[in-house]
Amino acid sequence: MAVIQIFIHTFLFGSILADFRDVVTMPWVAFILLAFFFLGMLYQLFSERVTLIGILSIASIIIFYSGHLLISDYSGIALTLFIIGTVFIIVEFFIIGAILGLIGGIMLFISILLVGNNIALFSLFMILIAILAIIEWVIFVKFKKRRIPFLKKFILTDATDAESGYTSFDDRSYLVGEQAITATALRPSGIIRYGNERIDAVAEGSFIESGKDVKIIHVEGTRIVVRPVED
Repeated sequence: MAVIQIFIHTFLFGSILADFRDVVTMPWVAFILLAFFFLGMLYQLFSERVTLIGILSIASIIIFYSGHLLISDYSGIALTLFIIGTVFIIVEFFIIGAILGLIGGIMLFISILLVGNNIALFSLFMILIAILAIIEWVIFVKFKKRRIPFLKKFILTDATDAESGYTSFDDRSYLVGEQAITATALRPSGIIRYGNERIDAVAEGSFIESGKDVKIIHVEGTRIVVRPVED
């Protein structure tokens, strides 16, 4: 009796597994699963938190590989390429450059072609999905003005221009029109003394002696130009 039950359970499980494999490996079902995975992951990339679409996209790729690995002649290679390629793409988010991400994408692409057992058909699928992904990307970036939340932690988005109060040097524009005295000879560069402050400066001409009164006529960044004060 126990042997019969085991046989029945094994037969039923094998039948269900075969039906699952046959459905998942149908070309149109495989295309839907792949499209949902890539488009869903792109949607998740632009989302602030984990979404149902992101979870279902991961489930779709698991279902895709679960069915196709049962019939693929390259199951081991395809699965290895998929795992390594996915790891490379994830690591790409944490390092500078695009080499690992590019290699990971190529490995993922090859893995799908191998597991699909139909290079021409699945190449067409991937081209169509790439077109749809580009359209989705444009909608998010150009029309909805979204940014990838994950990258906000690594990209400086604050303005650092002069209008926002940022400068890469001390602003000395207030010195224009002020008078100072040369602390050293300017040949044509040297040091002037403005109050108790010593400042690097450049003579308008070729030479100004030390101890001469000068007038600051131009300030550009750290470059301060002076000319002698006429008696």
